[in-house]
Amino acid sequence: MPVIEVRNVKKYYGDVRGVENLSFQVEEGEIYGFLGPNGAGKTTTVKILVKILKDYSGDIKVFGKNLRQWGKDYYNKIGVSFEFPAVYSRLTALENLQFFASFYKKHFEPMNVLKMVGLDKEANQLVAAFSKGMKKKLDLARALLPDPEILFLDEPLEGLDPASARKIKDLLLEMRENGKTIFLTTHNMYVADELCDRVGFIVD
Repeated sequence: MPVIEVRNVKKYYGDVRGVENLSFQVEEGEIYGFLGPNGAGKTTTVKILVKILKDYSGDIKVFGKNLRQWGKDYYNKIGVSFEFPAVYSRLTALENLQFFASFYKKHFEPMNVLKMVGLDKEANQLVAAFSKGMKKKLDLARALLPDPEILFLDEPLEGLDPASARKIKDLLLEMRENGKTIFLTTHNMYVADELCDRVGFIVD
């Protein structure tokens, strides 16, 4: 059963094409890889699917409902992590998750999520001192907070060391085994081959 259905979607930034004639569907409980070169429209697609970009044409259904009809309750069902982490440098890792948790009706315990991504020992460190990879893992932890049914990940392994990348890969595979749906963008064919059940390609 598809949980995401995209049909003939177009998005332009003025005269510049973001995506055009985009169609695909994502099945429940799969890791779907969305592949393409930088600038092809992968991030634009994610921003449309998480309702950041709303000025598009075409039809999108998520959980069987027109995306335009979803309200704030949509964000209790999804998690999203973009290529560039959205976390606060002046807070600790734990304080970041405690802050973001306040926006959800239900959520995991922040410390448990930090442990899931391998940051529990750094819970009380300021994010300003974090490496790029640590910030990336914290942003993933933020996306996992609401125990989302669909997880949207934009280049989730970018900037991670091999050990951290392996841990995150194992976490994503475990989530799939637990029935979660993951929409993953990447330009790395090796990542797609290792993680994804199906892939779609977008070209510039």
